[in-house]
Amino acid sequence: MKWKVKAVSVVVGIVLIGSAAYSIYSVYVENGRLTDEKKSLTTQLSEKNAIITNQQERIQHLAELDTKHTQELTNAKSEIDTLRADIAAGRRKLRVQAVCPVPETTSSRSMGDAGTPQLTEAARQDYYDLLRMMAENERQTKYLQD
Repeated sequence: MKWKVKAVSVVVGIVLIGSAAYSIYSVYVENGRLTDEKKSLTTQLSEKNAIITNQQERIQHLAELDTKHTQELTNAKSEIDTLRADIAAGRRKLRVQAVCPVPETTSSRSMGDAGTPQLTEAARQDYYDLLRMMAENERQTKYLQD
C-alpha cells in the first residue's frame, strides 16, 4: 500500500507542477499581450496629442488673423467716418468728375454758367455706405484668403 500512496503523491505532485507551469506560462503570455496593447495605446495617445497640439496652433493662428483683420476693418471704418466728418464740416471736398454738355447754339434765354455739380444728400450717403461696404468686403476677402 505504501507504493500506492507514493504513486498517488507523485501523480499529485506532477499535476501541481504542471498546473503551476501552465499558470506561469499564462501570466507570461498575458504580460506580453498587455505590453503590446500598452505600446499601441501609447502610440495612439501620442498621435492624438500631436493632432490636438496642431489644432490648438491653428486656432491660435486664426485668432491672430481675426484680430488683425478686425483691427484693419475698424481702422478703415474710422478713416471713412473721418472723411465723412471732414466733408460735412467743409475741411475737405468731395469731387465727382462730371461732364456737363454745353449747347452748340446759345439762345437769348440761356442763364449762363451754373454752379458746379454736387451730389444730392442721398447720393452722398450712398457714396459713404459704398466706401464702407468696399472696405468690409476687402478685409473679409483677405481674411478668408489667409
